[in-house]
Amino acid sequence: MASTLILSPPSFTPPHHASIQTPPATSSDRRPLPTPSTWTETLRSHARSNSFYEALSTFVSMTSAGVSPDHFAFPAALKAAAGLKVLDAGRQLHAAVVKSGYQSSPVTVANTVLTMYAKCDDIGSAFKVFDRMPERDQVSWNSMVATLCMFEEWELALEAFRMMQEDGLNPSSFTLVSVAQACSNLSKSEGLRLGKQVHGYGLRTGFYTDGRTFTYNALVAMYAKLGKVSDSVALFHRFDYRDIVTWNTMISSLAQNVQDEESLALVCQMVLSGIKPDGVTLSSVLPACSRLEMFSTGREIHAYALRNDDLFENSFVACALVDMYCNFGKVDEGRHVFDRVSERRIGIWNAMISGYAQNGLYEEALDLFIEVETIAGLTPNATTLASALPACVCSEVFSCKESIHGYVVKRGLGCDKYVQNALMDMYFRVGKIEVSRRIFNGMEARDLVSWNTMITGCIITGHFSEAFQLLSQMQRTRNTDEEQDMDAIVNTNYKPNNISLITVLPACATLAALAKGKEIHAYAVRNSLASDVAVGSALVDMYAKCGCLTLSRRVFDRMAKRNVITWNVLIMAYGMNGQGEEALRLFQDMVVRGEAKANEVTFIAVFAACSHSGMVNQGVELFHRMRKDHGVEPTPDHYACVVDLLGRAGKLEEAYHLITTMKPGTQQAEVWSSLLGSCRTHGDVELGETAANHLFQLEPNVASHYVLLSNIYAAAGLWDKATEIRKKMKELGVKKEPGCSWIEVGDQVHQFRAGDSLHPQCARLHSFLEKLWSRMRKEGYVPDTSCVLHNVDEDEKELILCGHSEKLAIAFGILNTPPGTPIRVAKNLRVCNDCHTASKYISKIEGREIILRDIRRFHHFRNGFCSCGDYW
Repeated sequence: MASTLILSPPSFTPPHHASIQTPPATSSDRRPLPTPSTWTETLRSHARSNSFYEALSTFVSMTSAGVSPDHFAFPAALKAAAGLKVLDAGRQLHAAVVKSGYQSSPVTVANTVLTMYAKCDDIGSAFKVFDRMPERDQVSWNSMVATLCMFEEWELALEAFRMMQEDGLNPSSFTLVSVAQACSNLSKSEGLRLGKQVHGYGLRTGFYTDGRTFTYNALVAMYAKLGKVSDSVALFHRFDYRDIVTWNTMISSLAQNVQDEESLALVCQMVLSGIKPDGVTLSSVLPACSRLEMFSTGREIHAYALRNDDLFENSFVACALVDMYCNFGKVDEGRHVFDRVSERRIGIWNAMISGYAQNGLYEEALDLFIEVETIAGLTPNATTLASALPACVCSEVFSCKESIHGYVVKRGLGCDKYVQNALMDMYFRVGKIEVSRRIFNGMEARDLVSWNTMITGCIITGHFSEAFQLLSQMQRTRNTDEEQDMDAIVNTNYKPNNISLITVLPACATLAALAKGKEIHAYAVRNSLASDVAVGSALVDMYAKCGCLTLSRRVFDRMAKRNVITWNVLIMAYGMNGQGEEALRLFQDMVVRGEAKANEVTFIAVFAACSHSGMVNQGVELFHRMRKDHGVEPTPDHYACVVDLLGRAGKLEEAYHLITTMKPGTQQAEVWSSLLGSCRTHGDVELGETAANHLFQLEPNVASHYVLLSNIYAAAGLWDKATEIRKKMKELGVKKEPGCSWIEVGDQVHQFRAGDSLHPQCARLHSFLEKLWSRMRKEGYVPDTSCVLHNVDEDEKELILCGHSEKLAIAFGILNTPPGTPIRVAKNLRVCNDCHTASKYISKIEGREIILRDIRRFHHFRNGFCSCGDYW
C-alpha cells in the first residue's frame, strides 16, 4: 500500500501555476498511465531545476495515485521541502520515509532527511537523525559538518571532522570547504594553526591541484578572514582555474580588510580577463567607494547596474547603493534607489533606515521603521532595531526613549548582541549609565563592538578613567580552567581595533593625557594600525591637543594616506597654537596637492586660525572667495567664525553688519554668540545687550549667554544688572558650567574644579599657591580682580582668583613632576585674564614651560611670555 502524504495549508499551498500531475480520470483516456518511474523522473526533474512547489505537488499527486515513493523519489521531495523551508512538510516526508522502511537503507535517504532538518533550522532533529543512522558514508559526515557550520558551531564542526577520519572515512573536497570555513571563524592564532593543517592535507591529497575552484575559493576566503590577506592574494595569483566566485572571493576579501584600492583594481583586472561582474562583485566594492570618497566611481557602478536590470534588482546591490549614497550624504538619491526596487526585502529597509539616522534625519528614519510592519508587512530583525535605535535616541518627537527597549523584548531580541550594543549606546546617550553597564555585564557573548560601545559611552559621559580601564580589561584573558565553555571563549582576549583607538584617542586629547596617548600610539604601531587613515588622523589630533605640535606634524608627514579630516585637524592645530600663517600655508598646500578637497570644516579651521592670529584681511578675503574658488557655500558656522575674527580685532560694527546680511532664524545663534563674546572682550555694553537679547529668544536655556552678559555688566561696574541676570538664570533653572582643569602626572589624570577641596593634596596646593602668590607680587604681578564677577571686597576677590582650577592644576604639576619638565593643563572653559597673567609669572619664577589649552586655543608660557602675544 502506497504511503500517502497529506500536505495542507499553511504547511504547503502550491501556487496556481504549479503543474500538478494526476493519473487519468477514466480508462477510456487514450494516454498511457504514468509508470512509477515516470512519476519519479518528473519529481526529480522539478527538484533539479529548483521548482520546489511543482516537485511537492507532483509528490502529492503521485502518492494520491497509489504509487509508492522509492529511495529516488524521497530525496527529491525532501530537497523541495528544504528549499521552501517548510518544516511541517519535511516532517511528514520523514514520517513517510520511516513507514516505507527507508530510514536505515539506503543511506542517501537519511542524508537528505538530515540536510532537510538543517535547512529548516531544526538542528536538534538533524542531530537525532545523524545519531540514529546505522551506517554513515562520506556524504553523511559532510552533511553533519556543513550543518554545524550553518549553525556557527565551529568547534563542533572541527570535532566532527576528526571523528569522520576516526570512523575510517576520507574527507572529500566538500568536507574541506566546510572545515576551512570553521577555521576562519576561530581566533586568529588557532584558526591559522588549524587552517594551515587543512591546507597541507589538501595539498598532500591533491584537492587543491585538481582544478576544483570551490575548494580553492574557500581557502582564499579563510586566509583573508584570519587577517592573512597577502597569503590570499598569493594563492589567488597561483590558481589558473579562476571563475567568477574566485574573483568575487578575492575582491570581497580585500574590501572586508579595508584594502579598498586593491579591491577596485582587481575589479578592473576581472573585466579585462573577460569575466563580467555580477551582484556580489558590485555589492563588495561599493563600500570601498564610500571609504575612498570616490563618489564618481560609485555612480559609475550604479550606471552599470542600471544597464543590467537583473543587477539593479539584486537586493544586495540595491542595499549597497543605498548605503553608498547615504554615506556621501546624498540621502535623496539613496531614497530614489530604494523607491525603484520593486521587491524590497528587509535588508534594503534596514539600509535606508540606517542612512536616514546617520544623516540626522531621525523622524524620517522612524517613519520608515513603522512602515516596515504597517506597509511592507515585514518583521523587523536585529539589524532593523540596531538601525532604528540611534534615531529613537536623537529624535525630539520620540520623547519616551526607553519604551523602545520594551518593544525589543517583545520581539524576542533582547538577548541579541547587536541589539544589546545599540541599547547600551542609547542608555549612555540619555544619561542612564547604570542601565548600560547592566546590559554589558549581563551579555552572554560580547564582541569587539560591545567593548567599543562601552568605551565610547564612558567617554561621552565623561567617565574617562573607566574608559581607559575597559581598554586594558578587554585585552586581558578571562578564561579559566573551570570556565572552558563556548561563552567563555567568546568573551576573552579582544584586541583593540582601529575603532577602539579612534574612540580613546580623543579622550587623551581632551585630558591632555600625553603619556597615555603615546602608549596608544605605540600599540597602533605594534599592531599595524597606525597606517589606518582614521587612526593617523586621531593621532595628529591627539598630539596637537596635548600641545605637541611638532609630534603632530611628524605623524602627519609620515602618513601614506591622508584625507580631508587629516588636513583639517592639522590646520586647526596650527590655528589653536596661534600659527595662523602656517595654517594658511597648509591650506594652500592642501589645495595645490589635490590630495583632499576642502570642505566646510576646512574653512572653519582656516577662519579660526586667522582669528587667533589677527589675520583679519586674509580671513575676510577667503570668506568672500570660498564659494567661487572652492565650491563651498558659506554656512552659519562660517559666518560665526568671521564675526569672531572681526570682533576679536575690535571691529564690532563690521561684525554686526555681517550678521544683518544673514537670513533671520535659529541658525543665527552661533553668530550672535560670537558677537557677544567679542563684546565681553572689548567691554561694549550696548551691542552686547543687543546680541544677548537675540540669544535669549533663540536659545533661552543656554547658560553661557547669561554668563557673558552678566560678565559684561560686572566688568562695567553695573552690579545691579549683573545680579538681575544671575537671578533670571536661577528662575529659569539655567546653570553655569563649572570651570574644570585636568593634568596628567604619571599614569593618572587629575581633575580640579574652582576652589577644589576634595583632591587629596588640596591643603598642600593652597598653601603652595599662597607662597607663590607672594613671590609673584614681588615680581610685579597685580591680581586682575575684574575677573571676579561677584560684588565682594578685594581681598575676597583675590582669594577666589587663587582657587581657579587652572592655577590648582599648575601648582599640582609643579609639586609632582621633576623640575624643568613641561606642565600640560587642559581646561573646559576660556582661561580668564588673571590666570593668563599669573601663568606668565609662574613660568618665569619656576623656570617651567606651561602649556595651557582652553576651549578656544593653546597658550605656551615660557620665561614670562605667552605664545599668543596677549592676542586672545
